[in-house]
Amino acid sequence: MDMSWQTTFALACAAVFAAVVPGTLGYTTARLETADRQRAELARLRVEVQASQQTVQRLSESCAPGENTSLGSPSAPPSRSGSSGSSGSSDSPDGEHLP
Repeated sequence: MDMSWQTTFALACAAVFAAVVPGTLGYTTARLETADRQRAELARLRVEVQASQQTVQRLSESCAPGENTSLGSPSAPPSRSGSSGSSGSSDSPDGEHLP
C-alpha cells in the first residue's frame, strides 16, 4: 500500500484538526460559562453592597445630632425614685451622704 506524501499530510492534518477543534471549542465554552457566572456573581454582590450602604445611610441619618434617640437626652441624668435619704445610703452620684 503505497500512499503519496500529500495523502499522508492530508490525513495528519485532518487528525490534528479533529483533535484541536473540539478541544478549543470546549475550552472556549467553559471560559465563557465561567465569565457569565462571574458576571452574575458580581451583579449580586453589587446589589448586596448597595443594600448595605443604604442601611448604613439610614442608620446614620437616624443618629444625626440634635434628634431624640432612644437612649435619652445626655443633658438630663436619670432620676432615682424611692430613696428617702434617711437610711444613710449614698443617694448622690459622688458618694456624699444626704440627710
